[in-house]
Amino acid sequence: MRCTSKTNPKSRRRAAINLRLRKAVRRLANQVSAGELSDCFANPVFIVSAPRAGSTLLFSLLSESPDIWTIGGESHGIYAQFPHLVGQDANFASGRLDASHADERTCQQMRLCYLALAKDRSDRRLLNEVKEGRAQDYVFLEKTPRNSLNLGFLQAVFPEARYIYLHRDPRENISSIMEGWELGGKSGEFVTFRNLPDWPLGYWCFLLPPNWASLKGRPIEEIAAFQWQECNEIILEDLSSLPSDRWTSISYSDLIGSPSEELQRLCDFCGAGSGDYLLRRTEDNLPLSASTISPPRKNKWKRHEAEIAGVLPGLANTMTRIENAHTASGMGT
Repeated sequence: MRCTSKTNPKSRRRAAINLRLRKAVRRLANQVSAGELSDCFANPVFIVSAPRAGSTLLFSLLSESPDIWTIGGESHGIYAQFPHLVGQDANFASGRLDASHADERTCQQMRLCYLALAKDRSDRRLLNEVKEGRAQDYVFLEKTPRNSLNLGFLQAVFPEARYIYLHRDPRENISSIMEGWELGGKSGEFVTFRNLPDWPLGYWCFLLPPNWASLKGRPIEEIAAFQWQECNEIILEDLSSLPSDRWTSISYSDLIGSPSEELQRLCDFCGAGSGDYLLRRTEDNLPLSASTISPPRKNKWKRHEAEIAGVLPGLANTMTRIENAHTASGMGT
């Protein structure tokens, strides 16, 4: 059901990477004690957001901290090692995972997968640092879009996890999701599932929230609005069950408008040093996100203004919830 093909070069490369990862995990299972594995993930932080909200940019900026360790990108390859994690169930009711998907072996194997790949900005391996007693105040940072549906699962795998909730103006965010769906239909980019049950398009882009099948036959702007709304509602609901010091909130507009101040605040939240290069970030020298579809420009969302106008009223309650959560996290004005 996943978008895979054994015949194209990209899939062959992915298969080779997966094979190397499986071999590395088997080696680590015999090298790393349970205590060391726990120490490696004493301070995990996950960025959660709706798709196309700016999480790739935020992740790449925070990864510049000297105290932050990552796998260098998104963890689709790690999830691919666990067939039972492809969807909520065999019928693909959604892509949402909870604690029931996190049996003891899954938790251990997933942590080993992350450990096998984790490095810092200087390409030092996290495992080596921990074994040699040099890593004391490091932070493990992760960002994969589907994590936004999976906080219950992540809490089981990483009990100490904390979260950075990134949210974006729905007009901008929905327009970008629409742009992704348009590209997906042409090139396969952003396609996460093919041939979902009774889904006429033959492909699905981005996250698969519960009740996705209700969008059958609906226009792309309604699908995009649904993904934006459901993803944010699920994040808000899951965060509400956590102590307030386990998460913080950031808006995309604040990130690009005051990057040095926001990055310093998030580094403080993570317990990581910012480094001079992060503090020198300004609105004028932010890098392009690796997942940018078209060059950023002011009011780019207006390309889809007419379509978005039709779905925006139905998002009012979610917009209010986001603003209230932002204020409750100490970031509202």
